[in-house]
Amino acid sequence: MILRRLSLTWLPALLLASTVSLADPWLPPGDAGLRHDIAVLADRGVLRGPVMSWPLSWADVARDVLDVDDVARLDSATQAALLRVQRAARRAMRLGEGRLHARTSASAEPTALRTFSTTPRTEGEVEAGWDWTGERFAARLQATMVADPDDGQRLRPDGSYIGVNAWNFMISAGYMERWWGPGWEGALLLSSSARPIPALAIERNYSDAFKPRWLRWIGPWRASIVLGQLEGSRSDFNDVRFLAMRVSFKPLQQLEIGLSRSAQWCGEGRPCGAGTILDLIIGNDNDVAFDEQPGNQLAGYDLRWAFRSMPLALYGQFIGEDEAGALPSKFMGLMGAESWGDSRWGQWRMHAEYADTVCKFNRTPEFGCAYEHTLYTQGYRYRGRAIGHAMDGDGQMTSAGLLLIDGRGDRWELLLRRVDLNRDAVTAQQHTVAPLAADLSNIEISHSHKLSLGRVRLGVGFDDYSWRAGAGSTSETRGFIQWSREFQ
Repeated sequence: MILRRLSLTWLPALLLASTVSLADPWLPPGDAGLRHDIAVLADRGVLRGPVMSWPLSWADVARDVLDVDDVARLDSATQAALLRVQRAARRAMRLGEGRLHARTSASAEPTALRTFSTTPRTEGEVEAGWDWTGERFAARLQATMVADPDDGQRLRPDGSYIGVNAWNFMISAGYMERWWGPGWEGALLLSSSARPIPALAIERNYSDAFKPRWLRWIGPWRASIVLGQLEGSRSDFNDVRFLAMRVSFKPLQQLEIGLSRSAQWCGEGRPCGAGTILDLIIGNDNDVAFDEQPGNQLAGYDLRWAFRSMPLALYGQFIGEDEAGALPSKFMGLMGAESWGDSRWGQWRMHAEYADTVCKFNRTPEFGCAYEHTLYTQGYRYRGRAIGHAMDGDGQMTSAGLLLIDGRGDRWELLLRRVDLNRDAVTAQQHTVAPLAADLSNIEISHSHKLSLGRVRLGVGFDDYSWRAGAGSTSETRGFIQWSREFQ
């Protein structure tokens, strides 16, 4: 059944496409192979700026990779990663050229547990777009037609934007995916789990360190401010606004730190003035009357430490759902380790990751709290998906993944996951992944191969659900095929 459903779109898929790394001011999240190369270069000191806040600035990356003089000092694996990123950077730095791109995909049972690697959101998708980058301005016009959408939107502008470069900042408006944090299977505050939120954004282009000596210790740094708007029609308040802020910096070559904060605020019938914004910024939430509280806020930090003496990195992210003493509290947690190397089959990267989306994950768990709010009762969600980690609230995930990149740039990805979903189904009635508490065992494998007509990616997965409260068990096989190409 799965093969027959996928084969129905095989022939049309050969006619349309786009590569992940388009000419752009930014490197969007979604390409695990490119992320591996970026991490290799950052850990070896070739890239100096922070790399845990996606989208990354192409200008910042290109300046470093195109300015490497002594390539011979790098080991073979780093040289190969450098060559791949240099090729992509040169494409991105071609200014004043308009480019067309297109993509088509078919999927059987598309997964809701989205990771950093992009997979189709619906059973059928056809996408076409045009992008242009100049010295000051950039734009992408993109439209995706989807089959059987969960949110009722068959035509989507996701990926579209317009932007202007002012001083050392890119000011943009559009529908851009973001991934803030070091995790591979999820990000607790902002990930690509939900569709892109339409937003205005201000993001730093070059991550140069402060010049004053008393601030220079911070090292290279990036900053982002995103002001967006959620659905026009919600079950709590219509036209709720969304605010997200992040600063990431590298005081040491092997250490990167990120500080993030987000808020849902305003909405039809809710206070939206300057005083409300000020209350949000200073964290004046719990000290005012319930109806006057400015919004629902999350905040926390993440970090990644790469060892110099061995190919090993440790990372973690901790996001608070509440505030106590002007600091985040009731933390959710994500922790992991990754290693990488070279083999006769190609370059590889392995990771192991643990995530817990329950409040007070390291103490006595408080269920029905994470991604929920007493005022914004639809919760920290957009168009039917959690804005943070894809498993939504009250989940616990243990995962292990392997990425293999051969000499031609083709990629294999393998992922194993054990997930406890919706552990307190009584209080989390609007869970976006599992209506009941369930244990899930999951395996995913995908392959990306470059051909003369573009790039094809195939993926298959198997889910085994064990529903609690005597609801039995179910299993399903999933798969997708995607063909993409950029027309130059």
